[in-house]
Amino acid sequence: MARNIREYQAQIEKFVDELCYTYYRYSQPEDRADIRNEVALIAHQKSDKVKDSDEAAFLVWLREITKNVIRNWSRREGRIARSSVSSLDDEDVSGHFAENIKSSTPLPEACVLAQERFQVIRTAISELPPIHQQVIWYFYVEELPEKKIAQRLGIRKGTVKSRLHNARNRLAELLEPYIMDG
Repeated sequence: MARNIREYQAQIEKFVDELCYTYYRYSQPEDRADIRNEVALIAHQKSDKVKDSDEAAFLVWLREITKNVIRNWSRREGRIARSSVSSLDDEDVSGHFAENIKSSTPLPEACVLAQERFQVIRTAISELPPIHQQVIWYFYVEELPEKKIAQRLGIRKGTVKSRLHNARNRLAELLEPYIMDG
């Protein structure tokens, strides 16, 4: 049985606030809200990969997801993440994390569930207005930084950020019934 990620929103917020200071110092409140949404979505999608019985291992795993999402945001913005990762890793995260992950060979059921999740997300994106679909495509599929998206669309970077923020919020609303079922 997978965990209900909604119960961990406060912990996700704490991790985002803590780790944004180190990896993404110039983040805006809107960025942090978007990061929290992205972390929750990824955690929900992959929650079946962590043993359900160990709360500490789950929190380490959740913190690692948060760190990776923030690093990716920082890179997309063209900012260099600090190289001193060891200061954040009080415990041996990689060893602890590896012990608590199930086999990397996906089961057939996991493949079917992944395809189902992909289809649900794809359908939700198709329900967005075209201007939001466009920025989602450039940001997540083509992995363009906001500045490049703005240049490509002939709009300001702030407009791109606003559209991404609104698109993520709308996706969170559209996907909420699906996430709540998990």
